[in-house]
Amino acid sequence: MTDSGLRDMKKIATRQALAEAAFNLAVEHGVDGFVVEDIVKTAGYSRRTFANYFSCKEEAIANSLTMNDYLERDGQFSFSTENYTPLDTIELYIRGSFTINKLRRLNQLVSLSRNYPSLKLYVTGALMEVQDFAKRGISEEFGSDYPEEYYPILIGAVFGAILPVLDESIAVKLPKDGEQDEADNEFNQYIDIVFAHLRKGFN
Repeated sequence: MTDSGLRDMKKIATRQALAEAAFNLAVEHGVDGFVVEDIVKTAGYSRRTFANYFSCKEEAIANSLTMNDYLERDGQFSFSTENYTPLDTIELYIRGSFTINKLRRLNQLVSLSRNYPSLKLYVTGALMEVQDFAKRGISEEFGSDYPEEYYPILIGAVFGAILPVLDESIAVKLPKDGEQDEADNEFNQYIDIVFAHLRKGFN
């Protein structure tokens, strides 16, 4: 690996460590219960290093969403999309990628943003990044096979259906450890319903 590649990996690791420390402190103490100095002490970095990556603790907390889950991906799906529609592909991606830990993280971030308005803007931005990542991936995969406006409408519909579960405005229990692959857990049943409805308009 080149020196520049090693530097990039180190930067990603540093950013991730700071974001994880911020998120864990927010879960444990609430967003108002700690300061940036607590983050850098927990992660083992300086205040100057923190400032190289984040403008405030809220931005660091929100970025814990994307560290391992999205930013290190190369934009390619981990399965062949041959003979699949974009909707099929998104469903497979959600079922394969939205692990229990990721769902919990999303739920915790959305809950924190609801309780702490100062965090809401940053969490909304992080969710939009995830949405943009999915939109780019699906449009790159299928290109001109579908109209350009199809992809943002599709991704918006899917994320719009999942968000009420994450903010608990729809009472759907997230899977517990060991239940991820069980077809009868409430989240998988809800995803079945979502995509059955979407297929009526996204064939």
